[in-house]
Amino acid sequence: MTTALRSMLFAPGNEPRKVKKVASFGADAIILDLEDAVPNADKVATRPMVRDAVREIHGPLVCVRVNGLGTRLTAGDVDGVVAEGLDVIVLPKTEAPEDVVAVDAMIAAAERREGLAAGRVRVLPLVETARGVLAASAIAGASPRVLTIAFGSGDFTRDLELPAIRWSLAGTELAWARAKLVVDARAAGRPRPIDGPYIAVRDAEGFVADCRVARTLGYQGKVLIHPSQVEAANRAFAPDADEVAFCRKVLETFAAAEKQGSASITVDGVFVDYPIVEKAERIIALAEAFEAKDRAAGATAPAGRHA
Repeated sequence: MTTALRSMLFAPGNEPRKVKKVASFGADAIILDLEDAVPNADKVATRPMVRDAVREIHGPLVCVRVNGLGTRLTAGDVDGVVAEGLDVIVLPKTEAPEDVVAVDAMIAAAERREGLAAGRVRVLPLVETARGVLAASAIAGASPRVLTIAFGSGDFTRDLELPAIRWSLAGTELAWARAKLVVDARAAGRPRPIDGPYIAVRDAEGFVADCRVARTLGYQGKVLIHPSQVEAANRAFAPDADEVAFCRKVLETFAAAEKQGSASITVDGVFVDYPIVEKAERIIALAEAFEAKDRAAGATAPAGRHA
C-alpha cells in the first residue's frame, strides 16, 4: 500500500453527491467521514451508504473516518464499513496506544468475517489533543497496521483552548506539536505524517503558505476539506522541479567521480557523499512516482473534474 500521500480529501459519508464525486478531484486518498461531518442522528444510518461507496470507488487510497472510542460508536462503524475496497480506518481523538490496539482487534474480526487478508486494512490515527501529542510516539508504534499518524490541528487548538478559531499563517501556535509528530512518526519507523486541514477554504494563498510550513517541518501531505485545495496540495508536497534536476546532477556527477576513485565531492558547492546520493535517489523516485500517478489520474478523470 502506498504511503506517498500529498492529499487526503474528506467527504461527508451521508451526502451521496459529494461521495460520488470525491474520487474525481485527483487526491491521493479520499476519506469518507462518519464522524464530525455527519449529524449525530444520521451516523448509524450512514454506515451502509459508506460501505457501498467503499466497494465502488477505485483509484485513490480509500479511507473511512470512524467515530472515536469515547462515542461507543467505533465498533459498529468498523464492523459496518470494513469491506473489499477499504484501505484505511482513520481513528479520531487517538490519545493512547491502547486506542490503536482496540481498533486493531475490531478490524481483525471484520477482516475475518469478510474473508480479507489479515492486515489488509490499515489504521491512520488522528492525533488531535494534548494527551495524544504527548503519546504520539507510542501511538505510531502501537500496531503494524499503523500507516503513519496525522495531526488534527483544528481539534488540537480547541483542546488547548486557544482564543481564536483560525491560527496564524506562521503556525506558531502549532509549531511544537507539529514538529514533535514528525519526529515521533519517524522514530516509530513510520512514514512522515500527514498535516491537518486548513479551514479557511477560500484563502488559497494562506493554504499554500500553510502547506509550505508543514512541508518544511517534514510532513508528506495534508488532510483537505475542499476539492479546490487538491491541486495546490499535490504541487506543494511533491519534490520541486529544480530540486529534482539538482538531484539528477548529483547522481551523474557522483557516478563519474566514483569511477575515478572518489566518494566525497562537491556539486554546485554542496558536499556529496553516499548518504546524500541515497537521498537524491529517493527524491527522484518520489517525483517520478507522483508524475506517473498524476498522468494516470489525468487519463481516467472525467471531464471537468476540477469544476
